[in-house]
Amino acid sequence: MIKKRKNKRKMPPFVALPWDILNGSAYLALSPSAGKCLPYFLGKFKGHFGDPERYLSVFSFSYTEAERYGFAPGTFSRVITDLIRVGFIDPDQKGGLRGDRKSYNFFRLSRRWEKYGRADFERIDWQAFCPRPKLKTTPKMETKIQLRRMSFPFLKL
Repeated sequence: MIKKRKNKRKMPPFVALPWDILNGSAYLALSPSAGKCLPYFLGKFKGHFGDPERYLSVFSFSYTEAERYGFAPGTFSRVITDLIRVGFIDPDQKGGLRGDRKSYNFFRLSRRWEKYGRADFERIDWQAFCPRPKLKTTPKMETKIQLRRMSFPFLKL
């Protein structure tokens, strides 16, 4: 019986941080927490670093997932703001506590960081980013909302 050889040359999974990212002004402007979290965002795309699909694919990164990596919710919120501010990621959809309370933030990797600090850098503000439109309500849901408004007039529903 012949033993199968395992491919000993195969490398373990890793995230590449090229020198142009590490030495760029955008990376140097990041907070330490954002710099630590950047590889997790870059690792969301499971393809070659030079693949153009890298910047077209949309991914989610939940607060629960960030907690597994050791980031507190408040810290992760600042990390998202920092990474968008310097141009490593772009927001696609803003999630949060609305509707079914299970909506995630969706992002795309961006190359805006290459122009960070220059006059032609495009700024995106995460706080001012428009959330996704609310779900359409059915007549039955509208009736429930009206009943809640009558029962609890001090609440803004």
